[in-house]
Amino acid sequence: MNNLIASVLLLAFVSGAMAQQKPAAKPAAETKKAAPAAAPAKAAKTAAKPAEKKAEDPAASVLEKLKAWDAALQTLKADFTQELNFTEAGLKQTIEGTLRYSRPNLLRIEHIKPSRQIVVTDKKDIWIYKPEDNQVVRASWDAWRRTQDQNFSGILDFGNYAALTEKNTATVSGGKDGAPVTVKFVPKSGKDYSLSLTLSATDYFPLGAELSVEGTVIKTRLTSVEKNGPVDAAVFKFSPPKGAETLEFKN
Repeated sequence: MNNLIASVLLLAFVSGAMAQQKPAAKPAAETKKAAPAAAPAKAAKTAAKPAEKKAEDPAASVLEKLKAWDAALQTLKADFTQELNFTEAGLKQTIEGTLRYSRPNLLRIEHIKPSRQIVVTDKKDIWIYKPEDNQVVRASWDAWRRTQDQNFSGILDFGNYAALTEKNTATVSGGKDGAPVTVKFVPKSGKDYSLSLTLSATDYFPLGAELSVEGTVIKTRLTSVEKNGPVDAAVFKFSPPKGAETLEFKN
């Protein structure tokens, strides 16, 4: 997935007004009243206005909080529901499943409905097992993401949100009276898409994501979230079941 970047607000500063000098006094009075000559400088000092304070960038503030929880995240367990709407074809699909994550790179995503599928990766290799077809796909992580990275947009980047804030522009809405915060990201350059994250108002954890790209809208929602609890390391290990067909793609 392309990365995210906070937008920057440009600030203006108001300069101080220059004090006007009085006309020069008569020569006879200059020697007796030399002190008033310093008055214009004093007036200029008084008239100078302090620089205005920087206006706070709400997007930058929210993204800092997003990165803060991400930096503290060690493990994660959650259920998810994903709605895929292929608008141009008029097709919709709903997927239900679970995910497990362990820092820095262990991830397991399991589809339960409408059909079973297990995805296990260490961000080097990825295994995709479809029990109904008795088929296993093994690919390098980089190769798989080049063609499939849209499918789990918004939930595949745990531990990497700091890097995701560097190549996109963000706008923030919501967050009042305990309501969730919505951050919408659009790429600074490259692919044409928009990604909106729905963040918890308490700790800014992304409970939902909506990706719109090339006529497809993918909505993902996380529930039953457990952060930094115990996760069995065995769930991140995968071996092809006996008799399953294995297809390998490395490039």
